[in-house]
Amino acid sequence: MIIKSKSYKTECYQNVIAYVLRESELENGFVISRFIKGNNRDVEAISKQYKTNESYRKHIRKNNVKLYMDILSFKAEDARLLTNDKLEKIAKKYISLRSPLGMSLCTVHRNEKSHTHLHFVFSGTHYRIGIANRISRDDFKNKVKIPMETYQKKHFPELKASEISHQKKVSPSKKKQ
Repeated sequence: MIIKSKSYKTECYQNVIAYVLRESELENGFVISRFIKGNNRDVEAISKQYKTNESYRKHIRKNNVKLYMDILSFKAEDARLLTNDKLEKIAKKYISLRSPLGMSLCTVHRNEKSHTHLHFVFSGTHYRIGIANRISRDDFKNKVKIPMETYQKKHFPELKASEISHQKKVSPSKKKQ
C-alpha cells in the first residue's frame, strides 16, 4: 500500500469533495464519513460543513491548511482481493490513526485507474475545536504509515503485492559514483 497526503491552503472544499465523490466511482463502492451531518453524498452540503468547521480555527494565518486529501493506493495485482468489507476496515483504521478528531470523508475508487485506491478528505482543524489537524512528517511516518502497513500485513496478509519495502533504493547513477 502506498500512502500519499496532499494539503490545500485555499478554500477549494467543493472541488476536492466533488472530485472524491464522482458518480462514476460510487457505483461499486462506499462512502464513510465522520462528523458530517445529513446526506454524505451531497457535495454542496458537505463543503459548507467543512467551511463552517474551519471558522472555529483558533490560530489564523494566511497560509493555514484548509483540508487534506490522502490516498491509499493498492497494486493492480491485489484488486481482485480487495472487497468493500476489507477496504472499509482499512479505511476506518486509517481514519482512526490519521485524524481521529477531524472531519473526514472516504470513498473507494476502482474505475479511475488500473488499481484500487481509497480517497480521504480531512478537515484542516479538529471538529469544532479549532486546533490544527497538522501532523509532522515523522509522526506521519511513525504514527500513520508504518502502523497502517503493519495492520495490513497482520489482518490482510493476502495483499502481498501491495506490501511496501522501506529500504532505501539506490539509483543506478549513484551506484556508478
